[in-house]
Amino acid sequence: MPAHNSINKAKSFAILTDLIKPNAPSPLGTITDFCKELAKLCEENDVVFYMSTLKDFQTDQFSGYKFVNDRIEKVEVPPPSVIHNRIHLRKNEATKEFKNITSLCKQIDIPLFNDRFLNKIEVFQSFIDSPYLKPYVPYTEEYGHDRQLEKFLTLYETIFIKPIHGSQGRGIFKVLKIKNFFYLEEEDGHSKKEKEFTSLKNLLRYLKPLMYKKSYIIQQGIPLLLSNNRPLDFRFLCHKNPQKKWEVTSSVARISHQQHFVSNISKGGEIEKVTSLLQSFLSKKEAYHLKKLLAELAIECCQWIDSTFDGLFVEFGVDLALDRHFNPWVIEMNSKPSKDLGEHFQSNKIRPSTKAIFSFAQSYL
Repeated sequence: MPAHNSINKAKSFAILTDLIKPNAPSPLGTITDFCKELAKLCEENDVVFYMSTLKDFQTDQFSGYKFVNDRIEKVEVPPPSVIHNRIHLRKNEATKEFKNITSLCKQIDIPLFNDRFLNKIEVFQSFIDSPYLKPYVPYTEEYGHDRQLEKFLTLYETIFIKPIHGSQGRGIFKVLKIKNFFYLEEEDGHSKKEKEFTSLKNLLRYLKPLMYKKSYIIQQGIPLLLSNNRPLDFRFLCHKNPQKKWEVTSSVARISHQQHFVSNISKGGEIEKVTSLLQSFLSKKEAYHLKKLLAELAIECCQWIDSTFDGLFVEFGVDLALDRHFNPWVIEMNSKPSKDLGEHFQSNKIRPSTKAIFSFAQSYL
């Protein structure tokens, strides 16, 4: 981020990202509509809004991208009053350029929202330290040796092996032990692959080369509640309000595609309203109380991570699930929740989540 000799008092809100393709139909990928909504809110409130890449923040003449007649153009912009980090790739947060930006933001006191991806093992280890959250967390360890797999399969019929730095359900392995056979389901980004092994040794021989270059967690599998024989979970989108209290802004039930065991929308999962989904299993009163419990659990997750992790967090996506006895479980926390929910629930209105981020940003503008 360059230094500026002149003092520019313009209030400005910048989105930091690593994906800007000016001539593409969606120039900012899955956050295009989100950025358009923020641009509209900023315009209505006399705030300069723009998007910048890591490279833009390094140049002497400060530049960024703005929406001009529904297209984006590169223009000169004022220094940011607030920056919201929406970098898509973890490796880009490890670059010298990104570290320079975060360091300078601290030096000159520019708020940087959600300055990093969360690490799965750090999150689950933190949850274990919470007396309230511990009962809702599947048993989780960092994967380090073959004996762990044997131990977990002795304790649990189903286990999951997940990349510590993974996202969108990619690279997850599901292992089931049924009698003397081992069944492996693998998410390869396009579909679910299934294999059968007659021994743990053969399973390990297959897994080792696939797991060679990444770090993983190994986790207790939960017998999830099913909808039409498909696993489902819940995404609660939570935001910090201007009074610095966490609130649930929106929630959806996500049902996995028939060809996947993860419920991510990017993998073809379907979404439904939480209340409607729960009422297909429970009475109206029971569904109401269970949704309230899930919302309280999501807020508790946000409060705990916010209080125990460094950084200024404004938004979290909390993934929760129910087992077949309707007991709630914490599945994952995401500091870069998806802004693409498919065609469901789409409208021309500005989403509550976008309004929540802007509302919090206003306290710094």
